[in-house]
Amino acid sequence: MYRVAASLLAGAVPLSAFQPYRHYITSPNVILRRTFTSNAGGIILGLTSSSPSYAGPAYCEKCGTPTRLGTPEGDERTRRVCCNPECGHVHYRNPKVIVGTICTHDDRVLLCKRAIEPCVGRWGYPQGYLELGETTREGAARETREEAGVMFDPSDSDLIAIYNVAGLQVQMIFRVELESDDCEAGPESSDVMFVPWADIPWDDLAFPTVTWGLEYAWAVKDEVRPAIQERTKVVTADGQWRVIDEGRKIIPGRRAP
Repeated sequence: MYRVAASLLAGAVPLSAFQPYRHYITSPNVILRRTFTSNAGGIILGLTSSSPSYAGPAYCEKCGTPTRLGTPEGDERTRRVCCNPECGHVHYRNPKVIVGTICTHDDRVLLCKRAIEPCVGRWGYPQGYLELGETTREGAARETREEAGVMFDPSDSDLIAIYNVAGLQVQMIFRVELESDDCEAGPESSDVMFVPWADIPWDDLAFPTVTWGLEYAWAVKDEVRPAIQERTKVVTADGQWRVIDEGRKIIPGRRAP
């Protein structure tokens, strides 16, 4: 369920698929509300927590004692703290790390058609959650192998983009030039293929961050060591999405002709 809600926050799911004011559970203790309103400026998004335990679990993950909301000494944020004075464990809630790879071969790019929600049937590059014990490059290579049957040496990939999504995800996107176009759909993909840059289905991509990554990868495809694109997507106090470019900037919407 966390994956679904995080993707909702990324603006990934078509509005027609959901009802206004529907709730999405991101963990046993967190409920986020998404409100859809159409206006000239795009989408108005409302995010609220309907659970007092938003900051963490109701019971300590170390000793099982109930937790309380409080601000630990030297901290500035409200956290869930174990009520057992002999434990006192502080439960931190941190963003998830997403890793992905934009694979190319002979001026074509690898795309996967999603076989799972969210955005089933839409296209993207291989990506997923980083696992414990992996480096970011290793995780990106594993996701590529699992989703597209493509293998490469993680050390051959280059980091080209870092995307921060609403304080819930940090996405690290790599690129790699492959020696062949052999690929095979994994369990999470219904189809995989290499397509020319000009044939990317821009209107049928799974997530806004996928669009960002492909646009940037195309813009710098002839550069040996391109600057890393840094982009942050946040929700403002009035419920609007705001995109902030912090690193190298490219023309918005710049795509292969």
